[in-house]
Amino acid sequence: MPDKDASLMARCPECDSRIYFERRPDSGQIIVCPECETSLEVISVSPIRLDWAYEEGERAGGGAEFERDEFGDSFFGDLGRGGRDEVDVDDNDDEDYSRY
Repeated sequence: MPDKDASLMARCPECDSRIYFERRPDSGQIIVCPECETSLEVISVSPIRLDWAYEEGERAGGGAEFERDEFGDSFFGDLGRGGRDEVDVDDNDDEDYSRY
């Protein structure tokens, strides 16, 4: 059996298994990892690199905005920006673990 072509191999970002291609994939192509069944997108073809397949406009760090609710708040609220969901931390309620 001939050796597999290392230039047609990529690793799954989810389970780190090796995924071999019969031919060079297209950029943007969606594949499924045969080990963990995670949907993956080809983000580079030379070398072949894979990333998790995101829905349209959902890519992490890509400047996509979070969906807003009817009050104009993002999915995670307006934490840390003075929004109505800001967390109030009371340092006086800490447990005393010094006796353990």
